[in-house]
Amino acid sequence: MKFRKSMTAAAAVLTVLAPASTVFASTGESSSGTQATDTSTTVPARRDAAKSEAFRASMKAWQEATRAWLNGRVAATKAHRETLAAASATLKTALESATTKEARKAAMDAFKSAREDAKAELDAAVKALGARPERPTR
Repeated sequence: MKFRKSMTAAAAVLTVLAPASTVFASTGESSSGTQATDTSTTVPARRDAAKSEAFRASMKAWQEATRAWLNGRVAATKAHRETLAAASATLKTALESATTKEARKAAMDAFKSAREDAKAELDAAVKALGARPERPTR
């Protein structure tokens, strides 16, 4: 019985100590070794406050310009969709009331013309907005 207790205690001690020796062996470090310290005398460069402030100002201007550009795109697209919806509603009522082939053809031609005009207006609005603003760099 005494032998069994001794073996159990020895196994417990080995189990506790085994991971520690594995860690040191895998990293190549020992617990009693000295640690290297940073002895450099260089001081990190300070940021130029004026340059940082100018960059922040240019970023703010870019954000506002981009927001305005996106809002213009959204407004142009919304107007285009509303114009198409109105033309579609007009086409629907015209086709319901048309009794001849000529009347149906005239309604379709009017719709196609309205659709082309709406597309031209959208293209002109997008062209008037210009290119998307470029993000500033540091």
